[in-house]
Amino acid sequence: MDMTNILKIDLSPAQVILSFLIAFALAFLWATVYRKTHSGVAYTRSFFMTLLLIPSIVAMVMMAIGSNVALSLGLVGSLSVIRFRTVIKDTKDMTFLFLSIGIGLCCGANAWMVAISGTVIISLITILMSKVGHDQAGSADYILIFKSQEKEPWEKLKAEAQALVSWKQLRGATDINRGEDFEYTYSVRLAPKATPERIVGELSNGVVREVTLISPENHLEL
Repeated sequence: MDMTNILKIDLSPAQVILSFLIAFALAFLWATVYRKTHSGVAYTRSFFMTLLLIPSIVAMVMMAIGSNVALSLGLVGSLSVIRFRTVIKDTKDMTFLFLSIGIGLCCGANAWMVAISGTVIISLITILMSKVGHDQAGSADYILIFKSQEKEPWEKLKAEAQALVSWKQLRGATDINRGEDFEYTYSVRLAPKATPERIVGELSNGVVREVTLISPENHLEL
């Protein structure tokens, strides 16, 4: 076996530098798309930095391996001892990680046009999809909690107040004063153009009091 060919890399310094620059530029674009479109409470700067670094690291590994079978087998063996135990709470975050790896693979394989066109197109699609429905407050589900002395308080509300909710489902009812007072919990979906502030104001009419509207965790934004 010719040991001198194990680490032979058929790439010029210009190709190596260009691959790193393109990988980092596309990584920055993709990480920025993540930061701008992210919704939820799970956003951390460390994940943003991860999206920035992964493509360059993967590109480096790809350029080092090239078509060398010995290096590829050694890489598989070395990576087998690494275990990632960080829990990805949002499945969309896994998609961002997957594309970051794809950027690194394309740049490391010198498929620069594939990396650039793919990242730009997927970024535009991601931004477009993040805007769909966000002009309507009713696009998200909420948890509605209120107190009332009525056993069927929803039927006692004005038609204008009921029209602000396009869908509802009773989640729980609690007797808090021996049959004289009740606490109700609903899952609701707001009607188009209805706002949480208007919901709280319209429902607090005497029949219903102490109205609380909670957005689920996956709809909160930082």
